[in-house]
Amino acid sequence: MIEIIDNLSQDVKEAIELGASSDIVFKNIKRVCIGGMGGSSIGGELLQALSYRYSAIPFSVVRDYNLPRFVDKKTLLIVVSYSGNTEETLKLFEQAKGITNILCVSNNGILEDRAKKENIPLISIPKGYPPRGAIAYLFFPILEILRKSRIIKIKKEDLNETCKILEENKDTAKAWAEEVSVKVKEKLPFIYSIYDFRAVARRWSTQINENAKSLAHWAVFSELDHNEIVGWANPKEILKRIFIFVLRDRDENERINRRIEITSELIAESSGEIMNVYADGNSHVAKNFSLIQKGDYLSVFLANAYKVDPLPVKRIQELKRRLAE
Repeated sequence: MIEIIDNLSQDVKEAIELGASSDIVFKNIKRVCIGGMGGSSIGGELLQALSYRYSAIPFSVVRDYNLPRFVDKKTLLIVVSYSGNTEETLKLFEQAKGITNILCVSNNGILEDRAKKENIPLISIPKGYPPRGAIAYLFFPILEILRKSRIIKIKKEDLNETCKILEENKDTAKAWAEEVSVKVKEKLPFIYSIYDFRAVARRWSTQINENAKSLAHWAVFSELDHNEIVGWANPKEILKRIFIFVLRDRDENERINRRIEITSELIAESSGEIMNVYADGNSHVAKNFSLIQKGDYLSVFLANAYKVDPLPVKRIQELKRRLAE
C-alpha cells in the first residue's frame, strides 16, 4: 500500500491524461449525480465538494440501490465501480438506462461489460489497485470530462499544481505520518475539517478504517458546533483517548478560524490531543489532495503500528460472500 501512495503524483498525471485523451463530452446537463460505494465513491465526494466553487449546477452523491427521482434526461449520472461488480451501483445503472445520460467508470466486471455492450460512455481505468488506492483514476478522468463538457470550470494550471505539490510533499508527508502514527496508536481518531475539506475528512476516516483496521470519526465545521460540541462531556474515560485532527486552510474564513479556536479551547480539557493539519497549495484541488496524501500515509503507518496488513479487508469480503449465498 505504501508504494501506491508513493506513486500518487504519477497516477494523477496519468489519470489526467486518460480523461484528456477521451472524446466523451456531454451537453445540456443541468445536474450531476455520482453513484458509488466505498473507495469507488470518494471521487464523487471530491467532485461534489469542488462543485460548490467551480460549477453552476448541483452535484449529488448516491450511496444506495435506488435512483433519486430527480434524475431525468438533463441529468448526468456517473456510475462508478472499480471492480465493476458492486451490487448497489449495478442496480443504479439498470434503473438509469433510458432515463438519463450515463457515464460508467470501471476497470472490469459486469459494469464494464454492460457499458460496452450497450454503447454507454465508459472510462476504463487501470487494474491492480485496491479501490481505495485508485483515487487518482476515480477522480481526475471524470474531472477532465466535466471540464471539457463545461460543467465544472477548473483551470489546467490547478491540475498541474496538484501534481507538483504531491511530488514535492511526498517525503515530508511520509515523515510526518510516521511520527504522528505513534501518537495515534491506541487512540480513537476524530477528523474535524472545514467545509471545503469535508470529502477529505471522510477519506481520512475510511482510510483509517480499511488500512489500520481502526474505528475513526469525522465531522465538519461549523455544523459540529451546533450539536457535537455538546457531546464532549461523556464518557470521560473514552474522551481522553480521542486524538483530534483539524483539517484546515491557511486562507479559511475568519469566522471559521475563530470557531475552530474557540471550539478547541472548549474541548481541550476533555480530549486527548488536538492537532491542526494545514493544506498546501493555492488551488482547491491541490489543497484537497495535499491533505489526502497525508491522511493516506497516516493510515498505513498506523497499520504498521498495529502490526496489521493494510491491504486485506476481510470483513467486507465475508459480508459480500454471505450476501451472495
